[in-house]
Amino acid sequence: MKRTGLAIILAAAGTAMAAPLTYLEQIPVETFAKMREAERYQLKVAEKFFITGEYKAAASEYEKFMTLYDRSVGAPNAQLMWSHCMVHQRKVYGAVKDGFQSVIDYWPGSHEAMLASYLIGKSYNDIGETQNAEKAYARVIAAHPTHHVAVLAKWDLADIYRVRADAANRAKMWEDIAFNAKRDTLNNHYTLYSSRYLAEHHFMAGNFADGLKSLQTTYKDFGLVNAAHEIAISPIYTLSGNKEKAALGLKVADDANQFIRSQVPAATDDAAMQRIRVCYYHIASLHSHARRDKEGLDTYEQLSKLIGLDDGIRSKIGLWHQARARYEEARKVYAQFKDPIAGLQATALSFREEQKYDQAVAVYNQLVGSAKDREGEWHVQIVTTWRQAHKWDNAVVAYQALLKSVPERFGDWYWGMAECYEAAGKQNEAIQTFRQSDKYPGAYFRMAQCHRRLKQHSEALVLYNQARTEPSTAPDASLQIGYTYEEAGQMENAIKWFQQTCKLHPKSNQASTAHAHLQTKYKISVTLGGAADK
Repeated sequence: MKRTGLAIILAAAGTAMAAPLTYLEQIPVETFAKMREAERYQLKVAEKFFITGEYKAAASEYEKFMTLYDRSVGAPNAQLMWSHCMVHQRKVYGAVKDGFQSVIDYWPGSHEAMLASYLIGKSYNDIGETQNAEKAYARVIAAHPTHHVAVLAKWDLADIYRVRADAANRAKMWEDIAFNAKRDTLNNHYTLYSSRYLAEHHFMAGNFADGLKSLQTTYKDFGLVNAAHEIAISPIYTLSGNKEKAALGLKVADDANQFIRSQVPAATDDAAMQRIRVCYYHIASLHSHARRDKEGLDTYEQLSKLIGLDDGIRSKIGLWHQARARYEEARKVYAQFKDPIAGLQATALSFREEQKYDQAVAVYNQLVGSAKDREGEWHVQIVTTWRQAHKWDNAVVAYQALLKSVPERFGDWYWGMAECYEAAGKQNEAIQTFRQSDKYPGAYFRMAQCHRRLKQHSEALVLYNQARTEPSTAPDASLQIGYTYEEAGQMENAIKWFQQTCKLHPKSNQASTAHAHLQTKYKISVTLGGAADK
Protein backbone atom coordinates (compact mmCIF):
# COMPACT_ATOMS: atom_id res chain seq x y z
CA MET A 1 0.00 0.00 0.00
CA LYS A 2 1.34 3.42 -0.94
CA ARG A 3 2.08 5.65 2.04
CA THR A 4 0.57 9.13 2.13
CA GLY A 5 2.70 12.27 2.51
CA LEU A 6 1.34 12.72 6.05
CA ALA A 7 2.36 9.19 6.98
CA ILE A 8 5.87 9.77 5.72
CA ILE A 9 6.16 13.02 7.65
CA LEU A 10 4.83 11.47 10.85
CA ALA A 11 7.13 8.48 10.52
CA ALA A 12 10.12 10.74 10.01
CA ALA A 13 9.09 12.92 12.93
CA GLY A 14 8.53 9.89 15.14
CA THR A 15 11.93 8.48 14.26
CA ALA A 16 13.58 11.84 14.93
CA MET A 17 11.90 12.10 18.29
CA ALA A 18 13.02 8.56 19.14
CA ALA A 19 16.67 9.30 18.40
CA PRO A 20 17.49 10.73 21.84
CA LEU A 21 15.89 7.72 23.52
CA THR A 22 18.11 4.88 24.70
CA TYR A 23 17.94 1.24 23.66
CA LEU A 24 15.84 0.54 26.76
CA GLU A 25 13.28 3.16 25.66
CA GLN A 26 13.12 3.10 21.87
CA ILE A 27 10.30 1.40 20.04
CA PRO A 28 11.55 -1.14 17.45
CA VAL A 29 11.47 0.19 13.88
CA GLU A 30 9.42 -2.76 12.66
CA THR A 31 6.83 -2.15 15.37
CA PHE A 32 6.62 1.53 14.55
CA ALA A 33 6.12 0.71 10.86
CA LYS A 34 3.02 -1.37 11.69
CA MET A 35 1.30 1.38 13.66
CA ARG A 36 -1.47 3.59 12.29
CA GLU A 37 -0.78 7.26 11.69
CA ALA A 38 -2.94 8.40 14.61
CA GLU A 39 -1.11 6.01 16.94
CA ARG A 40 2.27 7.31 15.78
CA TYR A 41 1.14 10.86 16.35
CA GLN A 42 0.03 10.11 19.91
CA LEU A 43 3.32 8.36 20.64
CA LYS A 44 5.20 11.33 19.19
CA VAL A 45 3.36 13.72 21.54
CA ALA A 46 4.24 11.57 24.55
CA GLU A 47 7.87 11.22 23.49
CA LYS A 48 8.20 14.98 23.11
CA PHE A 49 7.30 15.45 26.78
CA PHE A 50 9.56 12.57 27.83
CA ILE A 51 12.60 13.85 25.95
CA THR A 52 12.22 17.33 27.45
CA GLY A 53 12.00 15.91 30.98
CA GLU A 54 8.30 16.61 31.52
CA TYR A 55 7.67 13.14 32.88
CA LYS A 56 4.29 13.76 34.50
CA ALA A 57 2.86 15.08 31.24
CA ALA A 58 4.55 12.28 29.31
CA ALA A 59 3.03 9.66 31.61
CA SER A 60 -0.41 11.15 31.01
CA GLU A 61 0.08 10.97 27.23
CA TYR A 62 1.35 7.37 27.36
CA GLU A 63 -1.66 6.49 29.51
CA LYS A 64 -3.91 8.15 26.94
CA PHE A 65 -2.30 6.03 24.22
CA MET A 66 -3.06 2.83 26.17
CA THR A 67 -6.66 3.94 26.69
CA LEU A 68 -7.25 4.81 23.05
CA TYR A 69 -5.15 2.11 21.41
CA ASP A 70 -4.97 -0.77 23.88
CA ARG A 71 -4.83 -3.31 21.02
CA SER A 72 -2.10 -1.45 19.14
CA VAL A 73 1.29 -3.09 18.55
CA GLY A 74 2.66 0.08 20.16
CA ALA A 75 0.84 -0.54 23.45
CA PRO A 76 3.71 -2.52 25.07
CA ASN A 77 6.08 0.38 24.39
CA ALA A 78 3.58 2.89 25.78
CA GLN A 79 3.29 0.83 28.97
CA LEU A 80 7.06 0.51 29.19
CA MET A 81 7.55 4.25 28.73
CA TRP A 82 4.86 5.02 31.29
CA SER A 83 6.96 2.94 33.70
CA HIS A 84 10.08 4.94 32.80
CA CYS A 85 8.12 8.10 33.60
CA MET A 86 7.29 6.71 37.03
CA VAL A 87 10.96 5.93 37.69
CA HIS A 88 11.95 9.47 36.73
CA GLN A 89 9.35 10.77 39.18
CA ARG A 90 10.93 8.55 41.88
CA LYS A 91 7.89 6.31 42.02
CA VAL A 92 10.03 3.21 41.61
CA TYR A 93 7.80 0.66 43.34
CA GLY A 94 4.80 1.76 41.27
CA ALA A 95 6.93 1.56 38.13
CA VAL A 96 7.95 -2.01 38.96
CA LYS A 97 4.59 -3.41 40.10
CA ASP A 98 2.15 -1.45 37.94
CA GLY A 99 4.40 -0.79 34.98
CA PHE A 100 7.25 -3.13 34.08
CA GLN A 101 5.49 -6.17 35.54
CA SER A 102 2.33 -5.30 33.57
CA VAL A 103 4.35 -5.33 30.35
CA ILE A 104 5.54 -8.85 31.18
CA ASP A 105 2.06 -10.04 32.20
CA TYR A 106 0.10 -8.63 29.26
CA TRP A 107 2.67 -8.98 26.45
CA PRO A 108 4.93 -11.83 27.64
CA GLY A 109 6.47 -12.55 24.25
CA SER A 110 7.20 -8.98 23.27
CA HIS A 111 10.52 -7.19 22.95
CA GLU A 112 9.32 -4.77 25.62
CA ALA A 113 8.69 -7.66 28.04
CA MET A 114 12.36 -8.63 27.83
CA LEU A 115 13.39 -5.03 28.45
CA ALA A 116 10.95 -4.78 31.36
CA SER A 117 12.35 -7.90 33.00
CA TYR A 118 15.80 -6.27 33.03
CA LEU A 119 14.43 -2.87 34.06
CA ILE A 120 12.85 -4.38 37.17
CA GLY A 121 16.31 -5.42 38.32
CA LYS A 122 17.85 -2.11 37.31
CA SER A 123 15.16 -0.16 39.17
CA TYR A 124 15.82 -2.07 42.38
CA ASN A 125 19.57 -1.72 41.89
CA ASP A 126 19.33 2.05 41.37
CA ILE A 127 17.60 2.51 44.74
CA GLY A 128 20.08 0.27 46.55
CA GLU A 129 17.89 -2.84 46.94
CA THR A 130 20.63 -5.11 45.63
CA GLN A 131 19.14 -8.37 46.91
CA ASN A 132 15.91 -7.80 44.97
CA ALA A 133 17.99 -6.64 42.01
CA GLU A 134 20.11 -9.79 42.12
CA LYS A 135 17.02 -12.00 42.08
CA ALA A 136 15.50 -10.06 39.18
CA TYR A 137 18.73 -10.22 37.19
CA ALA A 138 18.93 -13.98 37.76
CA ARG A 139 15.41 -14.33 36.32
CA VAL A 140 16.42 -12.27 33.27
CA ILE A 141 19.48 -14.43 32.61
CA ALA A 142 17.48 -17.65 32.98
CA ALA A 143 14.58 -16.48 30.79
CA HIS A 144 16.57 -14.74 28.03
CA PRO A 145 20.09 -16.22 28.10
CA THR A 146 21.11 -15.13 24.60
CA HIS A 147 19.45 -11.71 24.55
CA HIS A 148 21.20 -8.38 25.12
CA VAL A 149 19.29 -7.91 28.39
CA ALA A 150 21.13 -10.94 29.82
CA VAL A 151 24.44 -9.20 29.09
CA LEU A 152 23.17 -6.04 30.77
CA ALA A 153 22.06 -8.05 33.79
CA LYS A 154 25.44 -9.78 34.11
CA TRP A 155 27.23 -6.46 33.76
CA ASP A 156 25.14 -4.95 36.58
CA LEU A 157 25.68 -8.03 38.72
CA ALA A 158 29.43 -7.61 38.29
CA ASP A 159 29.09 -4.11 39.73
CA ILE A 160 27.00 -5.39 42.64
CA TYR A 161 29.77 -7.90 43.38
CA ARG A 162 32.30 -5.05 43.20
CA VAL A 163 30.46 -3.23 45.98
CA ARG A 164 30.36 -6.43 48.00
CA ALA A 165 34.07 -7.05 47.35
CA ASP A 166 33.15 -10.45 45.88
CA ALA A 167 35.97 -10.73 43.34
CA ALA A 168 35.26 -14.38 42.44
CA ASN A 169 31.62 -13.84 41.40
CA ARG A 170 32.51 -10.60 39.69
CA ALA A 171 35.09 -12.44 37.57
CA LYS A 172 32.47 -15.09 36.74
CA MET A 173 30.20 -12.43 35.28
CA TRP A 174 33.02 -11.01 33.18
CA GLU A 175 33.98 -14.50 32.04
CA ASP A 176 30.42 -15.31 31.03
CA ILE A 177 30.12 -12.10 29.00
CA ALA A 178 33.59 -12.35 27.42
CA PHE A 179 33.37 -15.99 26.39
CA ASN A 180 29.66 -16.57 25.81
CA ALA A 181 27.95 -13.34 24.75
CA LYS A 182 27.21 -12.77 21.10
CA ARG A 183 29.65 -10.34 19.50
CA ASP A 184 27.38 -7.72 17.98
CA THR A 185 26.89 -3.97 18.04
CA LEU A 186 24.75 -4.02 21.18
CA ASN A 187 27.13 -6.24 23.14
CA ASN A 188 30.49 -4.98 21.88
CA HIS A 189 31.16 -2.52 24.70
CA TYR A 190 30.42 -5.13 27.35
CA THR A 191 32.34 -7.98 25.71
CA LEU A 192 35.36 -5.74 25.13
CA TYR A 193 35.61 -4.46 28.68
CA SER A 194 34.68 -7.79 30.25
CA SER A 195 37.62 -9.39 28.47
CA ARG A 196 39.94 -6.60 29.66
CA TYR A 197 38.72 -6.58 33.25
CA LEU A 198 38.88 -10.37 33.42
CA ALA A 199 42.45 -10.30 32.07
CA GLU A 200 43.49 -7.78 34.71
CA HIS A 201 41.82 -9.94 37.37
CA HIS A 202 43.85 -12.97 36.27
CA PHE A 203 47.07 -10.96 36.02
CA MET A 204 46.58 -9.70 39.58
CA ALA A 205 46.24 -13.33 40.65
CA GLY A 206 49.55 -14.13 38.94
CA ASN A 207 47.88 -16.07 36.14
CA PHE A 208 49.06 -14.61 32.84
CA ALA A 209 47.90 -17.56 30.72
CA ASP A 210 44.22 -17.26 31.68
CA GLY A 211 44.36 -13.48 31.34
CA LEU A 212 45.71 -13.89 27.83
CA LYS A 213 42.88 -16.30 26.97
CA SER A 214 40.33 -13.72 28.01
CA LEU A 215 41.99 -11.10 25.81
CA GLN A 216 42.01 -13.52 22.88
CA THR A 217 38.20 -13.36 22.86
CA THR A 218 38.52 -9.74 21.71
CA TYR A 219 41.98 -9.14 20.27
CA LYS A 220 43.87 -10.81 17.46
CA ASP A 221 47.37 -10.61 16.00
CA PHE A 222 49.40 -7.56 17.05
CA GLY A 223 46.39 -6.03 18.76
CA LEU A 224 46.69 -8.86 21.28
CA VAL A 225 50.34 -7.95 21.94
CA ASN A 226 49.44 -4.32 22.60
CA ALA A 227 46.48 -5.22 24.83
CA ALA A 228 48.51 -7.73 26.87
CA HIS A 229 51.18 -5.10 27.51
CA GLU A 230 48.69 -2.33 28.27
CA ILE A 231 46.70 -4.36 30.79
CA ALA A 232 49.63 -6.18 32.43
CA ILE A 233 51.65 -3.12 33.43
CA SER A 234 49.39 -2.03 36.32
CA PRO A 235 49.18 -5.49 38.00
CA ILE A 236 52.93 -5.97 37.54
CA TYR A 237 53.70 -2.60 39.12
CA THR A 238 51.27 -3.17 42.00
CA LEU A 239 52.43 -6.72 42.74
CA SER A 240 56.16 -6.04 42.40
CA GLY A 241 55.85 -3.14 44.86
CA ASN A 242 54.39 -5.43 47.52
CA LYS A 243 56.97 -7.45 49.49
CA GLU A 244 54.63 -10.39 49.95
CA LYS A 245 53.53 -10.45 46.29
CA ALA A 246 56.69 -9.26 44.51
CA ALA A 247 57.53 -12.75 43.24
CA LEU A 248 54.05 -13.01 41.73
CA GLY A 249 54.52 -9.69 39.95
CA LEU A 250 57.87 -10.79 38.52
CA LYS A 251 56.31 -14.05 37.32
CA VAL A 252 53.59 -12.15 35.44
CA ALA A 253 56.28 -9.89 33.95
CA ASP A 254 58.30 -12.91 32.83
CA ASP A 255 55.25 -14.63 31.32
CA ALA A 256 54.16 -11.45 29.55
CA ASN A 257 57.63 -10.86 28.18
CA GLN A 258 57.89 -14.45 26.99
CA PHE A 259 54.59 -14.07 25.14
CA ILE A 260 55.66 -10.78 23.52
CA ARG A 261 59.02 -12.25 22.49
CA SER A 262 57.14 -15.11 20.81
CA GLN A 263 55.35 -12.50 18.67
CA VAL A 264 58.50 -10.75 17.41
CA PRO A 265 58.39 -11.00 13.59
CA ALA A 266 61.09 -12.91 11.74
CA ALA A 267 60.72 -10.79 8.60
CA THR A 268 62.82 -7.66 7.97
CA ASP A 269 60.52 -5.47 5.86
CA ASP A 270 59.60 -2.00 7.14
CA ALA A 271 56.32 -3.10 8.75
CA ALA A 272 58.05 -6.03 10.49
CA MET A 273 60.88 -3.79 11.71
CA GLN A 274 58.35 -1.43 13.27
CA ARG A 275 56.64 -4.34 15.03
CA ILE A 276 60.01 -5.58 16.31
CA ARG A 277 60.66 -2.13 17.76
CA VAL A 278 57.25 -1.99 19.46
CA CYS A 279 57.66 -5.49 20.91
CA TYR A 280 60.98 -4.61 22.50
CA TYR A 281 59.66 -1.29 23.75
CA HIS A 282 56.82 -3.23 25.41
CA ILE A 283 59.29 -5.66 26.97
CA ALA A 284 61.39 -2.81 28.37
CA SER A 285 58.22 -1.16 29.69
CA LEU A 286 57.22 -4.34 31.52
CA HIS A 287 60.72 -4.54 33.07
CA SER A 288 60.33 -0.93 34.16
CA HIS A 289 57.00 -1.61 35.86
CA ALA A 290 58.56 -4.69 37.49
CA ARG A 291 61.27 -2.36 38.87
CA ARG A 292 64.03 -4.09 36.90
CA ASP A 293 66.66 -1.58 35.90
CA LYS A 294 69.39 -3.64 34.23
CA GLU A 295 66.95 -5.87 32.37
CA GLY A 296 65.31 -2.84 30.78
CA LEU A 297 68.58 -1.40 29.54
CA ASP A 298 69.60 -4.86 28.27
CA THR A 299 66.37 -4.96 26.24
CA TYR A 300 67.25 -1.75 24.42
CA GLU A 301 70.74 -3.12 23.74
CA GLN A 302 69.21 -6.29 22.27
CA LEU A 303 66.92 -4.19 20.07
CA SER A 304 69.90 -2.14 18.87
CA LYS A 305 71.61 -5.30 17.70
CA LEU A 306 68.50 -6.37 15.81
CA ILE A 307 67.59 -3.18 13.98
CA GLY A 308 70.52 -0.84 14.61
CA LEU A 309 70.94 1.92 17.18
CA ASP A 310 69.03 5.04 16.16
CA ASP A 311 67.78 8.21 17.84
CA GLY A 312 64.46 6.55 18.70
CA ILE A 313 66.25 3.92 20.81
CA ARG A 314 68.70 6.52 22.18
CA SER A 315 65.73 8.60 23.33
CA LYS A 316 64.25 5.59 25.15
CA ILE A 317 67.59 4.88 26.87
CA GLY A 318 68.01 8.52 27.85
CA LEU A 319 64.53 8.72 29.29
CA TRP A 320 65.16 5.46 31.15
CA HIS A 321 68.15 7.06 32.93
CA GLN A 322 66.25 10.30 33.43
CA ALA A 323 63.32 8.51 35.10
CA ARG A 324 65.82 7.16 37.63
CA ALA A 325 67.38 10.60 38.25
CA ARG A 326 70.56 9.64 36.39
CA TYR A 327 70.58 12.91 34.52
CA GLU A 328 74.24 12.96 33.53
CA GLU A 329 73.91 9.47 32.05
CA ALA A 330 70.86 10.61 30.14
CA ARG A 331 72.66 13.64 28.74
CA LYS A 332 75.58 11.48 27.58
CA VAL A 333 73.08 9.53 25.50
CA TYR A 334 71.41 12.69 24.14
CA ALA A 335 74.86 13.97 23.06
CA GLN A 336 75.11 10.92 20.75
CA PHE A 337 71.95 11.79 18.76
CA LYS A 338 72.40 11.83 15.00
CA ASP A 339 69.92 14.72 14.99
CA PRO A 340 71.77 17.34 17.09
CA ILE A 341 68.67 19.56 17.39
CA ALA A 342 66.65 16.71 18.93
CA GLY A 343 69.59 15.87 21.20
CA LEU A 344 69.80 19.46 22.48
CA GLN A 345 66.04 19.58 23.03
CA ALA A 346 66.18 16.41 25.13
CA THR A 347 69.18 17.80 27.04
CA ALA A 348 67.36 21.03 27.86
CA LEU A 349 64.30 19.14 29.08
CA SER A 350 66.49 16.98 31.32
CA PHE A 351 67.95 20.13 32.92
CA ARG A 352 64.44 21.48 33.45
CA GLU A 353 63.32 18.25 35.08
CA GLU A 354 66.40 18.42 37.34
CA GLN A 355 65.45 22.03 38.15
CA LYS A 356 68.70 23.33 36.72
CA TYR A 357 66.98 26.15 34.91
CA ASP A 358 70.02 28.27 34.01
CA GLN A 359 71.61 25.29 32.23
CA ALA A 360 68.35 24.56 30.41
CA VAL A 361 68.14 28.14 29.13
CA ALA A 362 71.79 27.99 28.04
CA VAL A 363 70.94 24.97 25.87
CA TYR A 364 67.88 26.70 24.41
CA ASN A 365 70.08 29.68 23.54
CA GLN A 366 72.34 27.24 21.67
CA LEU A 367 69.28 26.16 19.74
CA VAL A 368 68.35 29.78 18.96
CA GLY A 369 71.76 30.19 17.36
CA SER A 370 71.78 26.86 15.51
CA ALA A 371 68.21 26.65 14.19
CA LYS A 372 67.12 30.18 13.26
CA ASP A 373 64.02 28.97 11.43
CA ARG A 374 62.67 27.75 14.77
CA GLU A 375 63.82 30.70 16.84
CA GLY A 376 60.34 31.49 18.12
CA GLU A 377 59.89 27.90 19.33
CA TRP A 378 63.05 28.07 21.43
CA HIS A 379 62.17 31.45 22.91
CA VAL A 380 58.80 29.96 23.97
CA GLN A 381 60.72 27.18 25.72
CA ILE A 382 62.95 29.76 27.43
CA VAL A 383 59.84 31.60 28.67
CA THR A 384 58.35 28.32 29.91
CA THR A 385 61.60 27.48 31.73
CA TRP A 386 61.83 30.81 33.52
CA ARG A 387 58.15 30.67 34.48
CA GLN A 388 58.66 27.14 35.81
CA ALA A 389 61.56 28.53 37.87
CA HIS A 390 59.42 31.48 39.06
CA LYS A 391 62.08 33.84 37.72
CA TRP A 392 59.60 36.41 36.53
CA ASP A 393 62.01 39.16 35.44
CA ASN A 394 63.90 36.69 33.25
CA ALA A 395 60.61 35.51 31.75
CA VAL A 396 59.68 39.10 30.87
CA VAL A 397 62.96 39.51 28.99
CA ALA A 398 62.22 36.27 27.10
CA TYR A 399 58.75 37.56 26.17
CA GLN A 400 60.37 40.73 24.82
CA ALA A 401 62.52 38.53 22.57
CA LEU A 402 59.34 36.82 21.34
CA LEU A 403 57.84 40.20 20.45
CA LYS A 404 60.71 40.55 17.97
CA SER A 405 60.90 36.98 16.67
CA VAL A 406 57.14 36.25 16.42
CA PRO A 407 55.48 39.71 16.36
CA GLU A 408 52.18 38.45 14.94
CA ARG A 409 51.40 36.86 18.31
CA PHE A 410 51.96 40.08 20.26
CA GLY A 411 48.69 39.63 22.18
CA ASP A 412 49.85 36.34 23.68
CA TRP A 413 53.26 37.72 24.60
CA TYR A 414 51.93 40.86 26.27
CA TRP A 415 49.43 38.75 28.18
CA GLY A 416 52.15 36.37 29.38
CA MET A 417 54.43 39.27 30.28
CA ALA A 418 51.63 40.87 32.30
CA GLU A 419 51.05 37.61 34.17
CA CYS A 420 54.75 37.58 35.11
CA TYR A 421 54.56 41.16 36.41
CA GLU A 422 51.44 40.18 38.34
CA ALA A 423 53.15 37.14 39.89
CA ALA A 424 56.15 39.30 40.83
CA GLY A 425 53.86 41.72 42.66
CA LYS A 426 54.39 44.51 40.11
CA GLN A 427 50.74 45.41 39.69
CA ASN A 428 51.22 48.76 37.90
CA GLU A 429 53.46 47.16 35.28
CA ALA A 430 50.95 44.33 34.92
CA ILE A 431 48.10 46.79 34.31
CA GLN A 432 50.01 48.62 31.59
CA THR A 433 51.01 45.36 29.90
CA PHE A 434 47.55 43.78 30.02
CA ARG A 435 46.36 46.96 28.32
CA GLN A 436 48.66 46.20 25.35
CA SER A 437 47.26 42.70 24.84
CA ASP A 438 44.37 42.02 22.48
CA LYS A 439 42.48 39.73 24.85
CA TYR A 440 39.33 41.63 25.68
CA PRO A 441 37.17 41.56 27.73
CA GLY A 442 39.42 39.21 29.74
CA ALA A 443 42.03 41.96 30.12
CA TYR A 444 39.46 44.18 31.88
CA PHE A 445 39.10 41.60 34.64
CA ARG A 446 42.84 41.08 35.06
CA MET A 447 43.56 44.83 35.17
CA ALA A 448 40.70 45.33 37.61
CA GLN A 449 42.10 42.62 39.87
CA CYS A 450 45.47 44.39 39.87
CA HIS A 451 43.80 47.68 40.81
CA ARG A 452 42.00 45.92 43.66
CA ARG A 453 45.32 44.63 45.00
CA LEU A 454 46.51 48.25 44.96
CA LYS A 455 43.31 49.33 46.78
CA GLN A 456 42.40 51.40 43.70
CA HIS A 457 38.73 50.46 43.79
CA SER A 458 37.42 53.29 41.60
CA GLU A 459 39.71 52.28 38.75
CA ALA A 460 38.61 48.64 39.12
CA LEU A 461 34.95 49.65 38.98
CA VAL A 462 35.48 51.53 35.72
CA LEU A 463 36.98 48.42 34.13
CA TYR A 464 34.23 46.09 35.39
CA ASN A 465 31.60 48.45 33.99
CA GLN A 466 33.37 48.30 30.63
CA ALA A 467 33.27 44.48 30.84
CA ARG A 468 29.52 44.63 31.52
CA THR A 469 28.92 45.77 27.94
CA GLU A 470 29.88 42.28 26.73
CA PRO A 471 26.89 39.93 27.31
CA SER A 472 29.05 36.85 27.96
CA THR A 473 30.97 38.55 30.79
CA ALA A 474 28.23 40.80 32.15
CA PRO A 475 27.17 38.44 35.00
CA ASP A 476 30.74 38.07 36.27
CA ALA A 477 31.43 41.80 35.95
CA SER A 478 28.27 42.57 37.92
CA LEU A 479 29.28 40.16 40.69
CA GLN A 480 32.84 41.55 40.85
CA ILE A 481 31.48 45.10 41.15
CA GLY A 482 29.68 43.93 44.29
CA TYR A 483 32.88 42.45 45.72
CA THR A 484 34.85 45.57 44.84
CA TYR A 485 32.43 47.84 46.68
CA GLU A 486 32.58 45.44 49.61
CA GLU A 487 36.39 45.64 49.71
CA ALA A 488 36.10 49.44 49.60
CA GLY A 489 33.81 49.34 52.65
CA GLN A 490 30.79 50.63 50.69
CA MET A 491 28.36 47.96 51.89
CA GLU A 492 25.16 49.57 50.58
CA ASN A 493 26.53 49.66 47.06
CA ALA A 494 27.86 46.14 47.45
CA ILE A 495 24.42 44.84 48.46
CA LYS A 496 22.83 46.73 45.58
CA TRP A 497 25.15 45.08 43.03
CA PHE A 498 24.77 41.60 44.47
CA GLN A 499 21.00 42.08 44.19
CA GLN A 500 21.45 43.45 40.65
CA THR A 501 23.34 40.29 39.73
CA CYS A 502 20.41 38.18 40.94
CA LYS A 503 17.89 40.37 39.14
CA LEU A 504 19.65 40.83 35.79
CA HIS A 505 21.20 37.37 35.43
CA PRO A 506 18.94 35.04 37.44
CA LYS A 507 19.98 31.82 35.66
CA SER A 508 23.74 32.39 35.91
CA ASN A 509 26.19 30.80 38.35
CA GLN A 510 27.14 34.31 39.43
CA ALA A 511 23.54 34.92 40.55
CA SER A 512 23.69 31.80 42.71
CA THR A 513 26.96 33.01 44.22
CA ALA A 514 25.55 36.48 44.88
CA HIS A 515 22.40 34.98 46.38
CA ALA A 516 24.41 32.80 48.78
CA HIS A 517 26.73 35.70 49.68
CA LEU A 518 23.80 37.98 50.52
CA GLN A 519 22.35 35.32 52.80
CA THR A 520 25.56 34.36 54.61
CA LYS A 521 27.25 37.76 54.96
CA TYR A 522 24.32 40.19 55.06
CA LYS A 523 21.46 37.90 56.22
CA ILE A 524 19.43 39.14 53.25
CA SER A 525 17.22 36.60 51.52
CA VAL A 526 16.38 37.32 47.89
CA THR A 527 14.90 35.39 45.02
CA LEU A 528 17.07 34.90 41.96
CA GLY A 529 14.78 37.45 40.34
CA GLY A 530 16.18 40.02 42.74
CA ALA A 531 13.16 40.78 44.94
CA ALA A 532 13.32 40.32 48.68
CA ASP A 533 11.57 37.27 50.06
CA LYS A 534 8.74 38.03 52.41
